[in-house]
Amino acid sequence: MKYVYAKEAGILPGEEITQKLNSLLSELAGDDGEKTLVFEKGEYVIDSAYAPEPELYITNTMGDGEWLKGERQHLNRVGMYFKGIKSLTVEGNSSVFAVRGSLTNIAVCDCENLYLKNFTLVTENPDMHAFKVVRKSAFRVDFELDCESRYEFKKGKYFFVGKDYERAFTAGRFTARWIGRVPASNGRSVVRTSHPLAGAVSIKKTGERAFRAVYLIRPRCEEGDEFYIFDVRRKYQGVFASRAKNLRLDGITQRFNYGLACVFQDCENVAVTDCVFAPPANGAKKLASVADFMQVCCCRGTVEVRRNAFCGAGDDCINVHGIHFAVKKRDGDGWLLAFMHPQTHGFCPFGTGDVVRFVSPETLLPVTEGVVESAELKDEHTVKLSLKEPARTDLKGLVAENASACPDLIFEGNVIDRIITRGALVTTSGKVIIENNDFYNTSMHAVLVSDDAKSWYESGFVRDVTIRDNRFYGNKGYYVCVKPENRVYKGAVHSGITIENNLFSSPYSEGFYFKAASDITLKNNEFVFGERIRAVDALAETEK
Repeated sequence: MKYVYAKEAGILPGEEITQKLNSLLSELAGDDGEKTLVFEKGEYVIDSAYAPEPELYITNTMGDGEWLKGERQHLNRVGMYFKGIKSLTVEGNSSVFAVRGSLTNIAVCDCENLYLKNFTLVTENPDMHAFKVVRKSAFRVDFELDCESRYEFKKGKYFFVGKDYERAFTAGRFTARWIGRVPASNGRSVVRTSHPLAGAVSIKKTGERAFRAVYLIRPRCEEGDEFYIFDVRRKYQGVFASRAKNLRLDGITQRFNYGLACVFQDCENVAVTDCVFAPPANGAKKLASVADFMQVCCCRGTVEVRRNAFCGAGDDCINVHGIHFAVKKRDGDGWLLAFMHPQTHGFCPFGTGDVVRFVSPETLLPVTEGVVESAELKDEHTVKLSLKEPARTDLKGLVAENASACPDLIFEGNVIDRIITRGALVTTSGKVIIENNDFYNTSMHAVLVSDDAKSWYESGFVRDVTIRDNRFYGNKGYYVCVKPENRVYKGAVHSGITIENNLFSSPYSEGFYFKAASDITLKNNEFVFGERIRAVDALAETEK
């Protein structure tokens, strides 16, 4: 084992380290031997002004029409860029990396046997802002801005300001439908709502952080409600990994990210253990992620997610899925497949020997299979596949899923709290175990098994899902919802789902929903309402 000490490369606590750190990571890419990079305990600064800017295509993030004028599409500032590195352990020694500006905290591309552990990522003055309702009347609302946000008044408007952003309080107020509201009646939850200033005819400052909005029709709100205003474009992420093999994140705390906390795309064998994705318990804000905490797309092997705390997400906690590509036409000796969702494209998750499942988009049932002989990304939106002896020659009109990129999932011992949509989405034909988790306050279904080829194009069917020994509290929607988006029924899409030994306790939940599914087992579950709801503050638990 070779030890590399960050201080010997001039990377010292209390200093800005962006260029030095990324230069060191580039050097380590040339050494395939087993090695450990050791940081001295302390606080380090990562500044977006000095960050590398690789071109990254990241699933479920920026859509084709979301880039602003002057922005170069898919250019991504990255704080820590791991590229082509093998057999590296990063020992953070409980250090804190303070991020200044907007960037993707960590990107891992084409790496193997990478182990990141024991450090915290915080973002200074992020572009997420909380307005708390302190008083309301028939035509006005008095808001208090959180103590961490900064603002300026110019050109007749108030602006949120920080490194890499300047945005009016009212920016996008008529179209924003993804604003988060933490209701005073249940501060452990968060729901989607319209912009709190959408109908305001005037806004004036009444104190250092106090603002009064006047309306013709006042928005629905209660005193104590908190509205969270942020850019929903998902331009930067917390951790992004592409084509990484044997990647582990352990003991990492992430207090904020501008998009998704973790995106694992076309990876093999990923483990996330004993991590915290949550704002500080004593902080001014209750959300830690603009979007999902975790997206797992077209991965292989096993994805382990154990003993983590997830609190305060602007979308789902975890979503494990593949991609339904539309089969377009023959192209010489192969077939052209198209990415169909504007937020997912630009990478090729196929390899020689992969089994491709061709599926009816109407029934979501497999029609035939083929084995990949070669795969090529023709352009940003098109993949060409050459197949060995497909079962049929006419594939046009079908959708294609990489059946070899459907990982097993172990989701065990996690705490999920204050989630604006769903808890766990699973659409993978690998073996899925959801065990011994606490699901608190999801504003939609706690567990969703979907599958579609008409909207998000997220594949595919499940055959072995076990949901056992979990606790469900305060969940809205269904506890477990099995709802493939097939338009024609010609047989069950999903099967092999066991729900056993769980505790369900929510006055809001609609129970269970099963559509186009078979071989469903429910046994030894307990349903409790009222007094026995377990009153654990998951946010405080993350500080222990």
